[in-house]
Amino acid sequence: MNAEDAAREIGGEAARLGFDAFGAAPAAVPEIERERIDRWIAKRMHGTMAWMERSAAVRKDPTLLLPGARSVWIGAVNYFHEAPRREGDGRVSIYASGRDYHRAIGGLLRRLAETARRVFPGAAVRPFVDSAPVLEKYYAERAGIGWRGKHSNLIVPGAGSWFFLAGFLIDRDLAPGERAADRCGSCTACIDACPTGAIPAPYTVDGSRCISYLTIEHRGAVDSDLAARSGDWIFGCDICQEVCPWNRFAKPARLTDFHPRAGGASIGLEEALQLGRERFDARFEGSPLRRAGWERFRGSVERAIANRDPERE
Repeated sequence: MNAEDAAREIGGEAARLGFDAFGAAPAAVPEIERERIDRWIAKRMHGTMAWMERSAAVRKDPTLLLPGARSVWIGAVNYFHEAPRREGDGRVSIYASGRDYHRAIGGLLRRLAETARRVFPGAAVRPFVDSAPVLEKYYAERAGIGWRGKHSNLIVPGAGSWFFLAGFLIDRDLAPGERAADRCGSCTACIDACPTGAIPAPYTVDGSRCISYLTIEHRGAVDSDLAARSGDWIFGCDICQEVCPWNRFAKPARLTDFHPRAGGASIGLEEALQLGRERFDARFEGSPLRRAGWERFRGSVERAIANRDPERE
């Protein structure tokens, strides 16, 4: 089977499984992207995420992850839904109010990988869903799915940026898409709206200042100025996407896994503070919120309460 026919067959199965957009790209990472990684790490924009530095070599050379990797198949899955919330609650990023995407999309990818192995008997396939050091956004842009916005999220034309990215490496050739053009123009809405100044320049996110990082990944005490600027966010942050003009085209997710669970995109702060480790683990079983862990989650809740009620300090 030639590369074009293979891409069509894999794409047909991907659409049936629930992927909203997809494409393929050469696995080799160009020098400009490798240099981008090196600059980001050198400026310590990864904060306390030491694993980002340790895995940099693999991000720059996917054959270290899958020997002989020649192509990357990459797909986008919409997770958007309306996020009503009660005043005074702590805010949760939209993506985290449904099922853990690692589990939900991981199951789809395993089935898609089987399709790839059937199309290419004997092929080596390595799936990933934010679970391996792979440049998902670069590959999605190179495959023609969309372009990286100034907030660094992938923007899908006519659909916005509320998408998970996942795919697989394969040691076979897949017909590549045509690289998407940047359509942000002169807009700086995301840069202007970020309360912590985490977008110091277009297309660059200083992870060490990002509210998502501070509420999910950061180890240790949070800088007091950044804590005060984090507002009522207790897990993740959607501000740069909420203000993006392209997200006026967003439509509700098709996959029910990403429809909001009880509590939706907000959680009562006092209630959250009283959970304790065991109840936290039980309440958020199967949810992305488990990633933060009880101690980090509690710290985020305490900061949100302090920002809401400064007189309680």
